[in-house]
Amino acid sequence: MPDIRGLSDKAHEFAESGQYEKALELVNREIKTDANNPNAWYNKGILLFKMCRYQDARNSFAQATDIDPEFVEAWYNKGIALMNLKKYLEAIRAFDKAIAINPDDREARQQRDQAQKKIMESCSSSPSSSGKQTKLFK
Repeated sequence: MPDIRGLSDKAHEFAESGQYEKALELVNREIKTDANNPNAWYNKGILLFKMCRYQDARNSFAQATDIDPEFVEAWYNKGIALMNLKKYLEAIRAFDKAIAINPDDREARQQRDQAQKKIMESCSSSPSSSGKQTKLFK
């Protein structure tokens, strides 16, 4: 059985030097050893996010929150990944979870506000909101 702490430390070293693929390999080994470790799933999400694999990152953060529903950083970063996927409503839900766990989380509140703003912008710039209105009924 591999040394979990050793895998995690080595993965961190690789990540710090920008070797995300190597770090991801180690984190995956860590998860294979203990799939119920929310920190391993969180670390995987961080690596995937740094690799711009936002959907995979979102899934890893979701796994971390499934294991530990009070993992505020995982909820926050799930929201950030969703923002990058332009899934603003889902992002708001993730930020709301982070805020429910830690009401003093200003960053989560700011990101939630940003997601709401993006939704409002998309509504005001839709084709039906400018110019000639489409008639639904005659």
